Amino acid sequence: MARRIIFLITDLDLGGCPLLLLRIVRELKMRGHFAPHVVSIKSPGPVARWIRKAGVEVTGLHASGAGDYRAAMRWVQLLQSLRPRGVLSMLIHANLLAAAAAPVCPPCVYLQSLHTLQTSPAWRWPANSLLASRCAGVLAPSQAILDRLSREGFTGPQFVVPNGIDVNVFAEARAVPPDRLPWPAGSTVIGYVGRFDPVKRLDALLRGFTRLLLADYQRWQHVYLALIGYGPMEPPLRRMAADLGIASHVAFPGPTASPQDWYKCIDVFINPCNVEGFGLSVIEAMAAGVPVIARRGGAISEIITHQVNGWLFDPSDLAAGHLATSAEAEARSICDSLSTLLANAALRQHLAVGGHNRVVGRYTTDRMVDGYEQIMEKFI
Repeated sequence: MARRIIFLITDLDLGGCPLLLLRIVRELKMRGHFAPHVVSIKSPGPVARWIRKAGVEVTGLHASGAGDYRAAMRWVQLLQSLRPRGVLSMLIHANLLAAAAAPVCPPCVYLQSLHTLQTSPAWRWPANSLLASRCAGVLAPSQAILDRLSREGFTGPQFVVPNGIDVNVFAEARAVPPDRLPWPAGSTVIGYVGRFDPVKRLDALLRGFTRLLLADYQRWQHVYLALIGYGPMEPPLRRMAADLGIASHVAFPGPTASPQDWYKCIDVFINPCNVEGFGLSVIEAMAAGVPVIARRGGAISEIITHQVNGWLFDPSDLAAGHLATSAEAEARSICDSLSTLLANAALRQHLAVGGHNRVVGRYTTDRMVDGYEQIMEKFI
């Protein structure tokens, strides 16, 4: 008989972790060894529909805020009703609820997962360590996250389970039709796909792109930047593009439920974030055959080998050599990386092939779910 396991997550809005959870529970349901049930602390968002379509139950706790005790009571009542063999919580708010309610819930195995290297707010990592000490084990998609947790003193069981995707979905996708593209036909496109959050450093990307255009506009006049996604930083980013004088070269196509189609419209993908816990959009772009530029360090350096399957930039190295400010170093480093790849079609092709092969060899849905199943078999 399949063992019931609850996956607790903050929300099921469009985003990296909810979409990752969709792939995990859909595959677990198909394999039949575990019976997944997804619980969203907030009211279920759009990803809930796809999870339910896969035959997996979804329950919303409908929390109105971090201190909504009624949502906590609903969680306790749900566990008393379902009596799962295990609970796997995703991200700090879900980890907090699971750990805080455990003493008054029926006994079961608690596992936690962490998916970010963000350092703000300041209490995040001490809290992560304290919560981790109250569960049977911690999962993360990169060693960088577990190393950060260990620096807070956590010594309990830790497991790396890299995120995975359906490579064929991205490799075989069809590009968005030309008449729907918000840039002129024949343009060269630099793309970013994901949420517009401050930690993604899209402001640095705009400054680097501006530097590229200003350095030689005649050469790069047909290059456009596509910021594909949504988030609280969109209005400031639009204003910044206008203030920098590059708004006519920056497109905001909006959120998408089919990022694979947009990757096929991009000539170079870039992720300037410096606190990626993994970099899901990075492996998606690699699977789609798009050469990737990303910031060196943390989880990204576990995925990309410089000049083999992607291009890594490091503003700190540049700043040391030029006595530049951090912002100036970021902009110059991004500009130099873009210029190098845009000017060298052979290098772009080399990185695209290397990136695709890297994803096929390590970052597939099957490998990811194998990892989750092995850990769940061990504890549940």
